[in-house]
Amino acid sequence: MKNWMETNDVLLDQYYTRQHVAQKLYRSFRKFCDPERYQLVEPSAGTGSFFMLMPQGSLAFDVDPKFPGIVTADFLSVEIRSEREVAVVGNPPFGRSASMAVRFFNHAAWQASVIALILPRTFRKASIENRLDRNFHLIHEETVQRDAFLFRSKPYDVPAIFQIWERRDELRELQHVAIHHRDFSFTTPDRADFAIQRVGARAGRVHRDFTRSPSSHYFIRGEVEPIMKRLNFTRVALNVAGNPSLSKSEIVSLYRQLTGR
Repeated sequence: MKNWMETNDVLLDQYYTRQHVAQKLYRSFRKFCDPERYQLVEPSAGTGSFFMLMPQGSLAFDVDPKFPGIVTADFLSVEIRSEREVAVVGNPPFGRSASMAVRFFNHAAWQASVIALILPRTFRKASIENRLDRNFHLIHEETVQRDAFLFRSKPYDVPAIFQIWERRDELRELQHVAIHHRDFSFTTPDRADFAIQRVGARAGRVHRDFTRSPSSHYFIRGEVEPIMKRLNFTRVALNVAGNPSLSKSEIVSLYRQLTGR
């Protein structure tokens, strides 16, 4: 039992929002939404950093609550009953490859009008956005500051963003995710003209060292190296919750944006 308790904070993604960070993000939420209009819900309340800022009558849930008034429950099994529109505000667990954050978002979506959550930066990726309820449209995003969380009572940094989404009748268009382009191809080191580092602090670096590991580099065939060197790979490589990385679709997308083809 002792060993389980020692790792419970990891298993449950117990990275709590620091209070000054919650206050800043809640102010951003209030610029777009009047809290008095909504039934506010904090879905994984933890220490209640958002819940304590909400109007009386707000709801909060957590499987392992650390603040008075939080209902012990798994939000993914909760159905909100209210005569008012529901706004879900908080910091859900991210999970591996943003899997839990996507589940929390979509569970909130079928019963909320507004969703305002701290999310992993991978939510900027088209492949993640396309998994979200399409009735919701992004109306605000800001980068969450460094060391915004507490893990085992110490400041902890996870690359994150705060997004506010609103429900609309029309469906959001899916983002096109392409991994091929007629101007170039992803190939093997022996057939490549140049390489792009895929992962790590230097993700996006264009070079010609063909001895590098295929697991951490893309090898490109095509006369497009000068164009690739102009692309801002660093910006998209940071759209992760962990180690910077670059996907094939992001390379294709940036190339299309610059060249128009």
